[in-house]
Amino acid sequence: MDIWHPNRVKMASVVCEVLPFNRTEHLRVLDLGAGTGYLSHKIIEMFPRAEIIAVDAAALMIEKAKARLNNRLEHVTFHVSTFQDLPKTMDAHSSVDAVVSSFALHHLYREEKLTLLNYVQSILRPHGWFINCDVLKTADAVLEARFRRLYYQGIQERTREIRHEEKSLDEISSALSDKEKESGDNPLCLMDELQIIAEAGFRTAECFWKEYQEAVYGGIK
Repeated sequence: MDIWHPNRVKMASVVCEVLPFNRTEHLRVLDLGAGTGYLSHKIIEMFPRAEIIAVDAAALMIEKAKARLNNRLEHVTFHVSTFQDLPKTMDAHSSVDAVVSSFALHHLYREEKLTLLNYVQSILRPHGWFINCDVLKTADAVLEARFRRLYYQGIQERTREIRHEEKSLDEISSALSDKEKESGDNPLCLMDELQIIAEAGFRTAECFWKEYQEAVYGGIK
């Protein structure tokens, strides 16, 4: 992640800054696609009394999250589920103060994302927040090509600094293309993402931070 998505540090910081809760509040936060638990860990650091429900489809990722959150396990409930099955596998009476996600929802097609956000909106308490950190695409082909080249150059520099390896831009482009196909990536434009949030019934949809093809955005119930 330090090579592919170095902005995740900034993005997690934005999530914690934007959430308008007192640090001493007992919050319930659903982390969609919790992965290795990076964002969950940052939220617990900011809100020490938070209760996290960490959801991921991969049991291996849940195990990695447990390892990262080893000293905070009393704050976390782990739940193995796909996004599509989540409404059927979660407690029907669940209610949460916030729903967050990081580099996970871009795997969904538009209709799948809308279905998920309808569910998210239904379990959020009044004035609850949804915040997503994710990758985007742009509708303009020139901008898309420029943003991707800047992304490749950044990966090239970080590979050199962190791994002490030299990779050509063509090698990086090919590796990224393979990674996106394997992961089934379906990134949308920012305007489409905000439209989905609005369609799901949130009273507001806003972008809180953006750099090229990465953004932090969400809405308030």
